[in-house]
Amino acid sequence: MKYNSKAIRLADVIVQDIWSGSFDGGKYLPGEDTLAENYQVSRTTIRRVLDILNREGVLIKEPNRGSLINPDLKQQVSEPIPETRKVTIGAVWAGFPDAMTIGIADGIKAFAAEREIGFHLFQSVDNHTTVLENLRHIDELGVSGIVILPYNFDGYADVLRRLKLRNFPMVCVDRPVEGVELSCIEVDNAGGVYRAVVRMLVACRRPVYYLGAEPANRTQKLRYEGFCHAMSDSGFEDQVEHCTLFYPSTDNNPEFWPTGKKFEPPYTVALEFLRSATLPVSIMAMNDYVARGVYRAAEELKLRIGRDVIIFGFDDLPLASCLECPLSSVRQPRREIGYEAARLLCNEIAGKVSRPVTRVLPVELVERKSSRGPEPL
Repeated sequence: MKYNSKAIRLADVIVQDIWSGSFDGGKYLPGEDTLAENYQVSRTTIRRVLDILNREGVLIKEPNRGSLINPDLKQQVSEPIPETRKVTIGAVWAGFPDAMTIGIADGIKAFAAEREIGFHLFQSVDNHTTVLENLRHIDELGVSGIVILPYNFDGYADVLRRLKLRNFPMVCVDRPVEGVELSCIEVDNAGGVYRAVVRMLVACRRPVYYLGAEPANRTQKLRYEGFCHAMSDSGFEDQVEHCTLFYPSTDNNPEFWPTGKKFEPPYTVALEFLRSATLPVSIMAMNDYVARGVYRAAEELKLRIGRDVIIFGFDDLPLASCLECPLSSVRQPRREIGYEAARLLCNEIAGKVSRPVTRVLPVELVERKSSRGPEPL
């Protein structure tokens, strides 16, 4: 379901009404007609809501009797949440603002607005030090829990491990932190790359090259694995190593956080590769910034994207549709990542999550001119 589904939003409202004692401690919810009238929605929506709450264990469906409030929640339901326990979500990450982090923040903000809870963003555009200091002094930030974009960088695992020992609610986005078991909202990175590579393999009937950073975090590893599996499943397993174009990972280095800097390492590798490549050539770029580096190299060498260079990116950033030859890309649901992370975090704050949960959101192939190849004569 989409992050703004009416049924999902109403399910959250009813859960809060149960917890706050709005149903007078009753064992059963009112009938469908009464609920539909009380919440001003259709019976169809109410049925979807009840299905959601039954799946999540909030309700127990009893034939011919109705929807029983789970007895395990009885004590919590009968005790209204004190006003002093107002929830405030914090989002903490390092990096220059881009479509990814802005989209995630917008999703968190949308959830917070719907639930009438607080939201604070703590972002450092210059370094990791500020973020790590914020995490070490999280009690001073006035938040009930945090959504964090972790890095495979000295200090992150240690400080998050200490917070976990204190049972401080945390949810990772994009990738988990290595060495610490935390709840995480990811997207189908391997599946997205797999589908894009297979699409180019079938269309062009030649090997596809992979251009990206040496895998240094889970997201990068999964995207490369998706490429390897697609090549193997299409009969090109013996060419995977030859078709791999890596550059040193810059993910942790603040020098490469500004958008203009992100293009430089992939541009350098693409320029060297394209100078001697047999054309036409197909490339799977690790992300859209990498693809933009390929565009720049192709332009310098007077090569045409979509004819001499067939290419797919990942993330579907705004630049993908704004380039002169629009870039095909794997779209990930940035706002939904933030929305679902906020939802999961609120469940952790409320004590309704007993173990770390990893949720993988689907992605979508968006095909544009860069991957279609030359028009037939």
